[in-house]
Amino acid sequence: MTVLLSGWLVLTAVERWAEQAPWPDAVAAGLLWACVVAGVWWFAEWTQSPLRAARLRRTPTRRDDRTTGDSTGDDGTPRDGVRGRHAAVEPPDPHPRPRNPSAPSHR
Repeated sequence: MTVLLSGWLVLTAVERWAEQAPWPDAVAAGLLWACVVAGVWWFAEWTQSPLRAARLRRTPTRRDDRTTGDSTGDDGTPRDGVRGRHAAVEPPDPHPRPRNPSAPSHR
């Protein structure tokens, strides 16, 4: 409510003196723009409020298949071809160690 009222006063003054509008038009235009500003302010506060964030933290999250389940071994380490949560998946190296030390690397 404070944003709406202070915005109405400031924007009415801007309309009156900067735009040279008559008082009735300045008051109406100031109220219109103050409602727009207050609505945007309310939306930003609502989407980033601590109560909403706490409510979202309480909801159960689904398991991420990229880091659990099929992508990890029995001991919890990533299997071949998986680098991490956001990394690209590569096929396993067909020759982990070169057969011949003088042979070129496959990587």
